Amino acid sequence: MTSKSKFNWKSWASYLALIGCMSIAVNWWQTRDAAMGSVAGFHGRLLDGSEFSMADYQGKPVLIHFWATWCPVCDLEKGSIQSISEDYTVVSVASWSKGVEPVTRYMRDNELTFPVLLDDSGDWAQTFRVRGVPASFIVDQQSMIVSAVSGYTTELGLRVRLWFAGREG
Repeated sequence: MTSKSKFNWKSWASYLALIGCMSIAVNWWQTRDAAMGSVAGFHGRLLDGSEFSMADYQGKPVLIHFWATWCPVCDLEKGSIQSISEDYTVVSVASWSKGVEPVTRYMRDNELTFPVLLDDSGDWAQTFRVRGVPASFIVDQQSMIVSAVSGYTTELGLRVRLWFAGREG
């Protein structure tokens, strides 16, 4: 006589809750020193030669996304960042990527059109206290960082954070 094993939803729910709590704890640890507060003065020259200034985006949520051409996790996220840039303001910061040519080639080869601020020296990464790439900062309508995430983040996770940052209140 064979007995069918029942799928135990409670056990699976407990495992998923534990994994979720661990993910939140790891992200908190990785971003514990990340910059928070106002980024109203954040500005620079983009890869295409135009100027970027957070002052131009007052009243809108913004995603500031740090990445590098050599980063495999950043490569996994590039499609999500491109998609988000079609609906929200995105400024990406290519840190430690060895100059204009490699970043321009990467953007062209991957058909990416979001704005890029070149940060070869890592000065912007240091200002935002980025410990590694990818790292994303969600900025609310008052130019305040309201969320920092390090490592791979789903498109849905970033969109939900941007949606909350864009709510008045």
